[in-house]
Amino acid sequence: MTLARQASCHKSSERDYPVTPPPGIPPHVIFFLLYNLLYLLPLLFAFLLDYEEGGVAAALNVSGDVLLKVCYVYGVGACSFFAGSGALRFLTWSKYGRCFPPQSFPLLQIGFPEWIAIGTLLVVFIVSKVALIPSGVYHEYAFDSGSMTGGLWSFSTFCSEAMILAALLPLFSSSKYGLRAFLIISGINAINLLHGTRLFFISSAMALILFAYIKRKLTFKVLLLYGPIAGSAMLLLAYLTFLSRSAINPAGSFTAAKLLSPIMYESVFSQMSLLSVIKNPEMWGGFPNAIWFVHDLFLFVSPRFVMPEKDASLFIGQYAWVSPLGAFNGYAQGLVYFGLLFPTFYFFLGLLGTWLYRRAQANPWWFVFYALFTEDFLLHLMRDGYLIPLKMLINSATLLCLFVVSRFVLLACRPSLGELVKSA
Repeated sequence: MTLARQASCHKSSERDYPVTPPPGIPPHVIFFLLYNLLYLLPLLFAFLLDYEEGGVAAALNVSGDVLLKVCYVYGVGACSFFAGSGALRFLTWSKYGRCFPPQSFPLLQIGFPEWIAIGTLLVVFIVSKVALIPSGVYHEYAFDSGSMTGGLWSFSTFCSEAMILAALLPLFSSSKYGLRAFLIISGINAINLLHGTRLFFISSAMALILFAYIKRKLTFKVLLLYGPIAGSAMLLLAYLTFLSRSAINPAGSFTAAKLLSPIMYESVFSQMSLLSVIKNPEMWGGFPNAIWFVHDLFLFVSPRFVMPEKDASLFIGQYAWVSPLGAFNGYAQGLVYFGLLFPTFYFFLGLLGTWLYRRAQANPWWFVFYALFTEDFLLHLMRDGYLIPLKMLINSATLLCLFVVSRFVLLACRPSLGELVKSA
């Protein structure tokens, strides 16, 4: 093969970028603002429009003063995150008199070791979902059936989160098959929809949006033309999934109010905890419980086989009554753990986001981790509080380290494996 042909083949197997991220606001800031709006606006609309589907009106049986406090909490949390995100940039400007423009994101050179690791994760994921069949989660919502507990469910959730990471590897790589591989892996991960778990599917959609944004394909014109179509398609899919899981008679089920129900349910029911916490200031108006946050995080990230009864020892467990439908809003946990000092958490979170943003411009593995932080971790933070997203982030960081180690091991063994195949 000539050098020209080799160069041509190499070029055809890779996409024609890394790219410089769009100037101005970093992606994690935009996505954090987007997630805040996605959860706050439906809550306000449901309250103002007296939305009554599915018990939403009963859940929103609060005064206007409580909703104003909710808006205040969202506003303070978001502003603290933005301040933290801009702190490093401000320090750079203070020291050098100017802000350095963003550099190109280096893309992952994905190859044989990564595909082996991804294939292994796919097999383990499918086995974990098959193992859940006897529990009945595919016949009714997992939360309703009381099966969202125990080691098997926890392992299945871990595998689902690992699939999010596995899909990001080819998506943010130089392989020309990266987008196709991402769609296939995300499609397999959509098995979670069969037992009513929607957040992994939403996370995959957000990863695709982040991908388009970083490639500078997400322009205002594209949003205007395709945004409503894509949003409507996702809403319809979510509603059809809800209908199939609920065994509701389709007759009269396609009114405007019912079609909007997945958005309203997700926003209102996941924030019942925040409404309850605000209505009970004794839970957050006293001395902060920050030490209990460290205690709970340590217990929660500990392997279940080491501490099988760890859930009963969590400090936050005594407040489970504020979240009867399972989701525990991040701002609600922030008030319980940190009281009026909860903006401090979001300031340091924004600081972490900008630090990861800079690291992502220096190393492709950090780029993948930053993408996961932006599209997945911040989304879970809004809905699931602090403990679950932080555990997922730690697990994903561990998996990435295993990917890196396995890459070096397989590359080191590959010549000897080749000799073994030849001798056979």
